[in-house]
Amino acid sequence: MYRHCIYCSADLGANEALESFPVGRTLAFDAAKGRLWAVCGKCARWNLAPIEERWEPVEDAERLFRDARMRAQSENIGLARLPDGTRLIRVGAALQGELAAWRYGDQLIKRRRRHYMLVGAATVAGIVGFAGVAYAAVGWGSYYAVHSVGRSLWKEYLRNRPIHTLAAHETPDGQRVTLRRRHLEGAVLRPGSQGGVELSMPRAVMMPSAKWKGVLVETPIVLPDSAARRVLERGMVHLNASGADRDRLTHAIGLIASAGSAEEYISGTASSRLALARDVNARRWMPGETALALEIALHEEQERRALAGELSILEAAWRDAEPIADIADRLATAPTQPE
Repeated sequence: MYRHCIYCSADLGANEALESFPVGRTLAFDAAKGRLWAVCGKCARWNLAPIEERWEPVEDAERLFRDARMRAQSENIGLARLPDGTRLIRVGAALQGELAAWRYGDQLIKRRRRHYMLVGAATVAGIVGFAGVAYAAVGWGSYYAVHSVGRSLWKEYLRNRPIHTLAAHETPDGQRVTLRRRHLEGAVLRPGSQGGVELSMPRAVMMPSAKWKGVLVETPIVLPDSAARRVLERGMVHLNASGADRDRLTHAIGLIASAGSAEEYISGTASSRLALARDVNARRWMPGETALALEIALHEEQERRALAGELSILEAAWRDAEPIADIADRLATAPTQPE
């Protein structure tokens, strides 16, 4: 089997998923017709594998695709990503049971890298700045106190960052309300009283006190299904600001797969009635992987819509490659004429 694209000569890469066919990071296959292609990562052209090398890897690819829950499908094309990063493109009627969540997981990994870069830069700048001021003013002894104050101010800034604005008709006093990250502390996701889910936020709205005139007090608000999901989609991004490494992401996606679907995972998490973030009044709050999985599940439909465009491009590429493969296979299997 060749290891370079026959169209642009780029390296096709390698995979560890198919021992019988280790060539290519992206593989396309048609189990019904016994066809296998290595897709070039540079020019995106489909390189047909020799007919004598296909049967075992095509069977393995079909099995791996069926076992993969992290996949998305259209009528004729399916796309899945395996744990080692290999992408499988399946030609044929769609299978039941799929999750597009793995696409969104890549964003969490990138977010983690950005988080570490920002933390590192802020730490260096803080050390240099605070150390200079503290040493010049009162010596090294007060550096740690100054640094602690700086960290507290930064955390308070993050707690007050806006995440969503509720329209007037969504609030008990008929006024637009800006929800901030601190409002998620102690907020509980639970089953909705009229189906779906709802989000109970104990300190989201400031309303006049019934006891003390002119005094505003924090008033709970309960957001129904659609509003709750809008707030959660934005809020979980803030709560998971540090992102995830590959191991935590794999665990989180596994939680969704075990639930059966993204929607079933959201419903199951709501049934647990966990607080989104740690709070003095919350007895139980979400573990890190649960919060990551919830964010991924909430964005499942968006990722599915995004994948629909990619699947249409892959289907167009398959329609270009199929006639060439048909001719090649006919020539390879045609009986030789005696001289």
